[in-house]
Amino acid sequence: MKNFSYVVSLLLLVGCSTKPETTQSTGADSARAAVNTSSTQTGEVSSEKSMPQSSPSSRAGRWTYEERADQTGSRVYKASITSPDVLQFGFPYAGGSTAMLTIRKRDESTNVYLEVSKGQFNRSFEGGNARIRFDGKPAQSYSFSAAENGRANIIFFDAEQKLINQMKAARTMVIEIGFYAQGTRQISFNTAGLKWTR
Repeated sequence: MKNFSYVVSLLLLVGCSTKPETTQSTGADSARAAVNTSSTQTGEVSSEKSMPQSSPSSRAGRWTYEERADQTGSRVYKASITSPDVLQFGFPYAGGSTAMLTIRKRDESTNVYLEVSKGQFNRSFEGGNARIRFDGKPAQSYSFSAAENGRANIIFFDAEQKLINQMKAARTMVIEIGFYAQGTRQISFNTAGLKWTR
């Protein structure tokens, strides 16, 4: 009987001694996961393409053009370019956000707007300001307006023709702009080759 109780005690000790190792390795795994999560939420702009769901489309860096009729029969012309940068936002957007810059002409109205797939721009209904740098020149402040429909992931620049002229003359463009609860980010575009005569 004594031998039986020794064997049972020994099994209990061995069984208990393996559980802390499991807990410790789980704790280490949790710590690694926390570090990995916090490093992806630091707000850095990344151009890595290892995660397909957060990488920009294959159109990134090239101008695409569109001409169509809207529902009223007016002709709409667009030139769009997607940034090669992936904006990493924290909660609640968690993950990569892509940015697209578009020039649109409808009737006599021309707009230049910036849109992100996730996130909200820091803006009010009165608008806001962004700093824009072309090639190696000093950055300048450009005002923008909020979307009339209230969408927070799109802004419309006020000096459309000035921006278009600078995009046509420049090879690169960097927009520095604030995002709600995500800080200020820089978004780059390879603007070389823009063809816009509208």
